[in-house]
Amino acid sequence: MSGRLYKANVLLYDKETESLWSQLLRRSVTGPLTGKKLPVIPSVLVRWDKWRKLHPDTLVLSERTGYARNYSRDPYRSYHKNPLAFFDFPLIKKGIKAKELVYGVEVGGVRKAYPLKLLKALKTPLKDTVAGVEVTIISDSESGEIRLNGADGEVMAGLITYWFVWNSFYPGTELYSVPK
Repeated sequence: MSGRLYKANVLLYDKETESLWSQLLRRSVTGPLTGKKLPVIPSVLVRWDKWRKLHPDTLVLSERTGYARNYSRDPYRSYHKNPLAFFDFPLIKKGIKAKELVYGVEVGGVRKAYPLKLLKALKTPLKDTVAGVEVTIISDSESGEIRLNGADGEVMAGLITYWFVWNSFYPGTELYSVPK
């Protein structure tokens, strides 16, 4: 099946309108709201204990949902630990694994991905240019937060996902590498 483009996707269901929303495309793909765009909201991927330490007043949903499920167990743990994806992804660039986490950004219609392990190792903010716009990526080792700022300091949105997912949706993405 080489040459085929696979699109791994998370679809969110909107009970009110019965629309399905693509997390990566940031728009509705079926239902009465098809084509409507979602705003991008910056988010972080951080361990609960670190989050709780920084934000002790955070409220969480109850685990008492009426379903017999162990919510302390991550159902995707083995998937995250396994370096192999379920499918062969022929468009994956050399030098990065399909299931390596990246921080994907879009500026002015241009997309760029930054390997998460590279960003987490930063001691100082990373300055880069995307679509002619100067950006700064800040990685906070204490909280685990990664933040993208524009030239005037405004917070811009990025998305943490597997490289194969980002690359499937945006195959022309430039992959950041440390300048030599």
